[in-house]
Amino acid sequence: MRSTPTVRLHSSLLLPTTALGLAAILLGQVSARAGGRGDGGVAGGSTDCATAVAAVVGDNAFNTTSATASASIPAGGSCSAHTIYKANYFTFTPPTSASYTFSICGNASWDTRIAIMSACPGTSGATSIACDDDACSLQSQTTAALVAGTTYRVIVGGFGSSNGGAGILTIAEGSGGGGGGGGGGLGADVIVGAIPDIAKYGSVVVNGQTIMAYAIGTTSCNIGTAQLEWFAQPDNRHPFIPQNMFRHKDGRLEQIGMSWGKHGFTALQGTLCGACQASSTGNYLGIGCSDPYSAGLNGGQSGLGTRKEVNAATGIFPGTYNSGMPTAPATIGRRLQVNANDLNPSLNAGASYLVEAQYIHAQDAAGGNDNNNASWRALTVGSLSSGAYTLTLTGATIQQRAAIEAWPTFNPAVVLANVDVEGDGRFIVGNYAKDNGNGTWRYEYAVFNMNSDRSGRSFSVPIPAGVTVSNAGFRDVAYHSGDPYDLTDWSISTSGGSVTWTGGTYATNPNGNALRFSTMYNFWFDASTPPQNVAATLGLFKPGAAGAPDAMTAPVKGPSSASIPEDLNGDGAVNASDLSTLLANWGNAGVGDVNGNGSVGAEDLAALLAAWTG
Repeated sequence: MRSTPTVRLHSSLLLPTTALGLAAILLGQVSARAGGRGDGGVAGGSTDCATAVAAVVGDNAFNTTSATASASIPAGGSCSAHTIYKANYFTFTPPTSASYTFSICGNASWDTRIAIMSACPGTSGATSIACDDDACSLQSQTTAALVAGTTYRVIVGGFGSSNGGAGILTIAEGSGGGGGGGGGGLGADVIVGAIPDIAKYGSVVVNGQTIMAYAIGTTSCNIGTAQLEWFAQPDNRHPFIPQNMFRHKDGRLEQIGMSWGKHGFTALQGTLCGACQASSTGNYLGIGCSDPYSAGLNGGQSGLGTRKEVNAATGIFPGTYNSGMPTAPATIGRRLQVNANDLNPSLNAGASYLVEAQYIHAQDAAGGNDNNNASWRALTVGSLSSGAYTLTLTGATIQQRAAIEAWPTFNPAVVLANVDVEGDGRFIVGNYAKDNGNGTWRYEYAVFNMNSDRSGRSFSVPIPAGVTVSNAGFRDVAYHSGDPYDLTDWSISTSGGSVTWTGGTYATNPNGNALRFSTMYNFWFDASTPPQNVAATLGLFKPGAAGAPDAMTAPVKGPSSASIPEDLNGDGAVNASDLSTLLANWGNAGVGDVNGNGSVGAEDLAALLAAWTG
């Protein structure tokens, strides 16, 4: 537990130069336990990075109890600068070029941190590749695309100077799973083990738009160490299961549909995710057991509940749901609704589609296991029949990964970061920048609210002076079927040194358009300068406890400062050095020809003096 609010930014993946390795994510969970061992039997482990022993694919024991030295992890990749206390070092040389998951999930009883670096911290050329703090409760897990035959440094240790002890570092080829990916957390830990089927229900014209309705099946798995409560209403000790649909098109991943949430009512005791310690009653999902809900069951309108009643951060909602909500509209009501234009193959050439489901449960959240509850699966769009396009699921269900985490598999330039709001929930921020080829750059952002009850009300990216911004845009997804939320798009401002998208305030309208749980919004603009690393600001909608932050930051790409023609040596200032350079080239072409007329002269001198900064 932390005594003061903290902002923790976690790397999700990736080495852009080895982006092909990210395709390994599509293989789903990979488990390899080879019983390998580092030198962790020695108190403190490999406290000397330069002589660290080699870790293997499988289990690597360590013990930091007597370690004293800390490691300063520099910002880089998508890691923010931070310190790992009581540091223990391993080397790791991957046998094949692929994504590798490094996990301490479930294998330590203390607050851990982990980082992957190209070399020892503080040495020449050392760069950060991936890092993590709390992927699974207080333990850590991270995934990185690595190159075969290259030796990397793996640093494990504590969040604070008092955090240390015995642990096991598990290395597996693939993206893993767990509390953000991994092998399961302590206590009850429910995930979407499979998305087995999809149902369609036709369409209805709403405000001139054809809206199609679907539902997806979900098979849950309890990968934790305790039985999961599963009592039907009027008891609220059961899962709430929202469904979403996404489209990837022209580099952008957008949410194009959402449903209300299915309320669970009884649990079978299957073996989808492994050996099952079955419960003797349907009021519990046993340890290791799975429970199938078909698409038809998840599409049953009477069992679908409004998202408005759910606090996703705590997993708490009323036992008797839909109080005051209208009855479900015919055909499409409460189901996974998608605008026909977002599916029409003739309007979406080259697009790819995903569906996502998520389990929200109070017992799971109380155990700190609620950041691995979403999984996704790909689908294809077929012909139009019975009022809706036929959708076909393809590939495997990618367990314990939200759909936004598939974005880098479509676009390797995408970088993801987890933003955890202390005492609340998690957002995942994705972004990338691309050269438009016409002197401008496109900046794309997507923010997914995994389970924050406080929700998002604004998103802002800093813009340096002199940078021209154009084509700013925004996309959200429509609530429906009587959910009372305002559908007004967020406003866009390009003044005041930033591009800022803003919704309403909680004080003005508690039902304003906020970025609520299991929902993703998109933001984009063009700018006249290439990218640099900046901090975007995510404003929060609901007020928090006394002293809680009203906004969080996330590392993203944003426009760099505009060049100053009079800054002849490029040091960021116009001063005597630039004046000397101009005078030395007086009357000639080239350096110092500020106005570009082919000769350095009085007009160039006047321009330089007018831009003088000293």
